[in-house]
This record gives sequence, C-alpha cells and structure tokens, in this order.
Amino acid sequence: MASDAPVQDQPTEASASSESTGSTTTATPPPTVQLSQVQAPLQDAAEVLATADAEGRQPIVLVPTRATRIRFDLVVVGLVLLAIGAFTDLALAPRAGVGTLAIILIVIGVVRAFFVSVPEGSQAVLLQRGRFLARIGPGVRFLRPGIVVSHIVTTRDTPFDAPSLEIATGDDVRVNVDLLTTFRIIAPERFVFAISAFDFDQVLQATCQEAIRMLVRSKVSTEILDVGDMDAEQLRGQIGTRLDAYGVEIVRVVLTHVVPPEQFVASHEARRLATLQRAEEEELHALELLRQADQEALRRQQIRARREEIDLEADNEAGRIERLEGLLRRYPTAMRWDVDSQRLNVARALAANSRALLQVGTPADVAGALLMQTSPNGGASAEPDAATEPGAASGLAEARDRGLPSGTRAKASARH
Repeated sequence: MASDAPVQDQPTEASASSESTGSTTTATPPPTVQLSQVQAPLQDAAEVLATADAEGRQPIVLVPTRATRIRFDLVVVGLVLLAIGAFTDLALAPRAGVGTLAIILIVIGVVRAFFVSVPEGSQAVLLQRGRFLARIGPGVRFLRPGIVVSHIVTTRDTPFDAPSLEIATGDDVRVNVDLLTTFRIIAPERFVFAISAFDFDQVLQATCQEAIRMLVRSKVSTEILDVGDMDAEQLRGQIGTRLDAYGVEIVRVVLTHVVPPEQFVASHEARRLATLQRAEEEELHALELLRQADQEALRRQQIRARREEIDLEADNEAGRIERLEGLLRRYPTAMRWDVDSQRLNVARALAANSRALLQVGTPADVAGALLMQTSPNGGASAEPDAATEPGAASGLAEARDRGLPSGTRAKASARH
C-alpha cells in the first residue's frame, strides 16, 4: 500500500537499470537526484513540501506518519484522567476539574479526525478500505474518520534540470546541452500509485536526455547554435507524451545552454568572421564601382554642359553677326562714314611723319591700299604688287619697319 512508503526512497531495480543504461549511452556520470518523497505528520505538510531537504532535493510527495487522524495520545491521557478522578478520593472541586480536562482532551483527540487541512498548491489522495476514493484540493476539509489521507502531492510547477554531455550532432560534433524542464502533477492518484518520487526523477532524467539526443542528432553542427522556441516546443511535446501515463504535464522546456567544443566554436567564429569580412569587401567594391560610375556620369554631364555652352555661344555669335549685317544693310551711309574715317586716320598718320616722302598715284590710292590690307572681309592681301608698283611695295615695308600704325604700312621712305 502506498501509505507504507519509507522516509526516503531507495532506487528500485528498474530505476537503477535505467540509470545504468542512460550512463552507458551518454557516457556521463549518474545525474544528481533532485526530487524526493518524505514522511511527516499531516499538520506539517505545508512546511515540509515548501522546503528542500539537506541534500537539496525538492519534496513533491508527503506520506503522513499516521494513517488514522485520531489523536490517541490525547484520548489515552483523557481516559487516564477520568480513571484518576473516578477511583481516587479527591474533593469534589478537584475531581470536577480533572474530569473536565479529561473530557476536553478526549474531544480534541477525536474531533480532529473529522477535519483535514490540505496546504495551498497541493492535493490530498483519499483512501477508503484500502481503495482510492477521491482527491481533494487545498483548504480545511471535513472527512469521516474512516477515510484515510494516504498522500499529499504538490501540484505547483516544479523545475527540473536535465544536463546532457557529449551529445553527437548529425555530423558527429560533440556538444553539451542543459535542459530546464518545468512539470506539474495534474493527476496525483495516478502519480503516487504508478511511481515513486525517486523513480520519477530517474525516468524524467532519462526521458529528457533521450529527447535531447534525438533533437541534437537531427541537426548538423552549424545549426545546433540556432535552436530556439520551435525546438523547445518539440521537446516539450515528446517529453510530455512519455510522462502522461504518470499524470504529469510538461509545462515548459527551456534550452539554457548549448555548448559545442572550444575548437569548433573558434573555427565557426573564424568562418563567420571571414564571411563578414568578405561581405564587407564586396560592399566596399560595390561602393567603389558606384563611385566610379557616378564620376563617369558627372564627367559626361560636364562635357554635355560644355558642349551646350559652346553651342549657345556660337548661336549668340551668329545672332550678333546677323544683327550687325542687318544694321549694315539698313545703314550703308554709316559704313561709308566709318571707311572714310579710317582713310582720314591713315592720312593723318602719314602726314605726321615729316621725314618720309611717298609718291604713289593720288592720296586716295594710298589710303585705299592700306585699308585693303586691314579689311575685315578676310579677302586677298591688299598690299601692292612689287612687280607693278615697286615704290608702293618699298614704302609699305619701310612703314612696317618703323612701327607705324596698320593703316600707314603703304608709305615708302624718301631716301629710297
């Protein structure tokens, strides 16, 4: 019967075999026991279930030290007091006092059997005639003395650490994984009648390690560091399915540590660093190409702008010339006046040189020859031909040597 459990559980043959099998498979030392089942008075259940034992194990099941709830010690003391009051020669007042005290002790010892206090965060398993009757929640409950409280089981969320060492990945890289599981006992009667707390500790350890091995084996080393919530949810489902027969629900699973070998971590970091450096170099190269393309586009824009500027200047110059030609056609007298003014300036320059004498036809011919040389029409040279007018040619050469104005180069020296 479950109420006859000892103070501290001892490992059964099945749990020892499970532990041995787990050690052989994972090549790790036996895991530390984290859960326990204790035996204590029913009125101390709240304190006992909330406190870990000296070895750090968390009690999850309490077995009452007495199956019956009647305080026989108080009843016996009350009966003894009644016997003393009845069979001794006491005065009326002391005899009445002893009798009253005896009745009070007997009532207390018997009445307490009708009330059971279940601590918060736990449930009590009830038996009647050795069979499971029901389970009751926290609070003070009224029960007949014939109903026995066999176990007080915690229903709070209980954390459980399941480390696994040297687990091989899909490409045979050994990693260490630490799994933190939070479970809750939702069916206390199924739990206490199916397994003890010590054996459940071993089963939970083995189940967690098996689920971790399957998860790690399904991934390669480059993926093992990226396990997340989806993988944890997968582990929760696998572990919960195995423990459902014991009335246990897996509330949450967290992968607290996933540690590959140091050499692998260093190599993985070096590869990632090289990848980042290569990506940075590619980005810099792309930026350089973009900068060169922008410079080339800028040069083309500058050339296009210069070409447009030249075309604009040419158009402006052509327009100016067209306007000038229009003005000359509209005002021919002004053009003749300008030509006559130039002839007069040439004549004045020749007259200013008193040492030079020139005899070439009439004065109008000399001024006309000089004007033909400086004509803006860009025609043939207006200098006299040396074969036909030798005097005019020599006069032009001498005027050039003396540094006369452009209109005076037709004058010849009198000495020649």
